[in-house]
Amino acid sequence: MKKSEDTDSLRVLHIASWYPSKEHGSLGNFIQRHLRAVAKKHESEVWYAAPVSNENPLLGTSEVIEKDGFLERIAYPKATKPGARAVTRALLKMVPGEKIAMPDLVHLHVAFPAGRAARILSESWDVPLVITEHWTAYHDSQHIPLWRKISMRRTAAYAATFCPVTDQLGEKMREFKMLNLKGGSVYTTVPNVVDTEMFTIPSENEVKGDEVRLLHVSSLDESQKNITGILHTLATLINSKPEFHFCAKFVGGSDTEKLMKLRTYAASLGLTDTCVTFSGPLSSEEVAKCMQSSDALVLFSRNENFPCVISEAWASGIPVISTDVGGISEHLVEESGRGILIESEDELGLRKAILSLGDGAKFNPNEIRNYAIEHFSVEAISEAFDQVYQEALKSGVE
Repeated sequence: MKKSEDTDSLRVLHIASWYPSKEHGSLGNFIQRHLRAVAKKHESEVWYAAPVSNENPLLGTSEVIEKDGFLERIAYPKATKPGARAVTRALLKMVPGEKIAMPDLVHLHVAFPAGRAARILSESWDVPLVITEHWTAYHDSQHIPLWRKISMRRTAAYAATFCPVTDQLGEKMREFKMLNLKGGSVYTTVPNVVDTEMFTIPSENEVKGDEVRLLHVSSLDESQKNITGILHTLATLINSKPEFHFCAKFVGGSDTEKLMKLRTYAASLGLTDTCVTFSGPLSSEEVAKCMQSSDALVLFSRNENFPCVISEAWASGIPVISTDVGGISEHLVEESGRGILIESEDELGLRKAILSLGDGAKFNPNEIRNYAIEHFSVEAISEAFDQVYQEALKSGVE
């Protein structure tokens, strides 16, 4: 197995099952942030295939983009059934750039649909395969088709190391039988990364009014994020605590029809535009500004791993009110001083948590931010992946 001449800098080929592209600008943006962290220490290149229909003008095109210290190769093949076939073919046609001409390892981000290509490439170069996983479907895996389970487990069989973004996701992956050929499971949790230079405590002292400013950032997908549960809770506050003043901003949701329905539903509950607004999707920079002008982030999810928006809120020095789902409790516990944890579907618990913000609940912005820097900064994640790579090179699957 060849290694880079500079033993401190490895050549890493990243294969992504999800990634931002012209077809979907935000898909897998958390994977892109992982790449930025890895590129701080190692030569990196990412390959991604986004299958498109015959009518799509992107069909048959490709692009090579250099940004943030690494190279992106993105192809737009014709969509097939099963879709993984088009992804595999497109990825195997790609050729590494000069800087990683002979990779030291292959890093797969999400096991399906790009897993087969990553497995073939790691075998052909005889280099370790590292798998990072973000997929929430492991929490409810009975809905994953058998053929996909077989494909994912076959990919896992060749992995030297698995890197779930939470410990809890790692447990679900083990239950799913994501194991290497030795029957073992080398798992190292590496969380998502946050840009602590973009998400930061405002430098100027802001004059705060008497209202509690709440922020929610997500896809606004009802089945997962339980947006109506938040709206119900806010409506009860208006009816039962008229002296409690708040404003709540919902960011995200690209479907204009669904956004309109949410606005209509909020209005039917008596939530006027003066206390509840829906902005639609915003850029990262705009979200960072929203964080700086908010008192707390509110999540009421039914399932999660550990959403990036939590670490972004903490980097901005604000507490988080969240349901105890997925791996959130690995970082958010009551005594932590970083927010309030409640049970899923518990609207009464959410109501009490929001009211506590107006009843003098104290949170230290600097301590909250320091935790984010220590656990989720580019530097922290870069160092974590560096250790994973070094161990993978030492103990890769024979």
